Amino acid sequence: MKRDSFLYNAIIKPKSQSMRVLLIDKYHRQYAGPQRLYFDTAKLLRAQGHEVAFFAMAHPKNEPTEWSKYFVEQVDYEEANQLSFWQQLKIARNIIWNPEAKRNLEALIDEFKPDVAHLFVTYHQLSPSIIWALEDKKVPIVMTLCDYKLASPNYSLFVRGKIWEHGSGWRCLADRCVKDSFLKSLICALEKLLHDLLGTYGRVDAYIGLSQFLIDTYQRLGFPYHIRLLPQPLVPLPDLTRPLPQKTGKNFLYFGRLSAEKGIATLIRAFAELRDGETLSIVGFGPEEEGLKKLTIELHLTDKVKFLGPVYGDDLQKILLPARAVVVPSEWYENTPYALLETLASGTPVIAARVGSLPERVQDGYNGFLFTPGDAHDLAEKIRQLDTVSLQTLQEHARNSVLTLDQRTYLDALLKLYSSLIQANKLT
Repeated sequence: MKRDSFLYNAIIKPKSQSMRVLLIDKYHRQYAGPQRLYFDTAKLLRAQGHEVAFFAMAHPKNEPTEWSKYFVEQVDYEEANQLSFWQQLKIARNIIWNPEAKRNLEALIDEFKPDVAHLFVTYHQLSPSIIWALEDKKVPIVMTLCDYKLASPNYSLFVRGKIWEHGSGWRCLADRCVKDSFLKSLICALEKLLHDLLGTYGRVDAYIGLSQFLIDTYQRLGFPYHIRLLPQPLVPLPDLTRPLPQKTGKNFLYFGRLSAEKGIATLIRAFAELRDGETLSIVGFGPEEEGLKKLTIELHLTDKVKFLGPVYGDDLQKILLPARAVVVPSEWYENTPYALLETLASGTPVIAARVGSLPERVQDGYNGFLFTPGDAHDLAEKIRQLDTVSLQTLQEHARNSVLTLDQRTYLDALLKLYSSLIQANKLT
């Protein structure tokens, strides 16, 4: 059996009694990694015969669902400065406690009657009020932690170009930890202070972490609740019968968001040190795009570094498969991004910064190389090091290193957790 047909061939008949599962995320569209996991979880549950409902924020690009009638009003916090004072005050209130989200969710629960709810990214548009709605309706709650928001007012732990590992709301306010804004930092600090006092997150029955690094970081920041390790599945897994892609040139690839925490400036500076015909393709878009293009001009690299804009699907594969390696130069605490997993699954080595959860997936000299984050010279050395090893061996190891991320392991663990919480809920 081919592994990429696993979902449809191995999960046909329900293995347990059908459950009604409510999945909650602020986005009901493909926006980033957490939303991919949200939709993949729904797909796997439905393939096993379970009923799924959704709760999210309204948006014209949302995936269609009958449950959209309960979705909360669309909010774009990037455009909040253009609103009136009273509108901004309402937004600030809703970040801390959104009464519409609580009211709408309670109505959805009354109709769907879920056995369990599974939360992903719910701040700031939905707010912690939804946890109280679920508890009031006696619905067991599972939450997958996709970033560091529940432990810190700054969800990325990255402030003005540096790691900022603090959980204190007061420290956040002093450091303007949210987008260098006193007001935004104040709102997020108050949000954390209030819900710490209320014990809101103690009302979640089970937490899931996607990486051990994330779990360890939460513990260092004083998060008092147990977190289970359950990495996201890779759908589909690589087909081991497919030949490894040919890597004949010296083109390297970065794909992802063009933002400061991704370390792309370090990557461009590393290419200024390379003299053996190496080229770089940068795929994606984001707030740092113009600054990165300017840096490329300043370093006289316009013939070596090309910006290709956003590229997806089969078009991205056409760039990825021939690439000698993909570089993940992040400078913040990455939490197993799908770009990393898909690169390894394609049989392409990864050169990654030694930061966050990346070393859990990239083993130095085995399926790629690790370098010191922010160190362009060290990154250039690791790019050169590719010429000293067997590229085919790296490729084989890259593809094999993601085979543990299969759908059955993820789904079995999830259903076992759901069942235990449902059973415990019946006994109370």
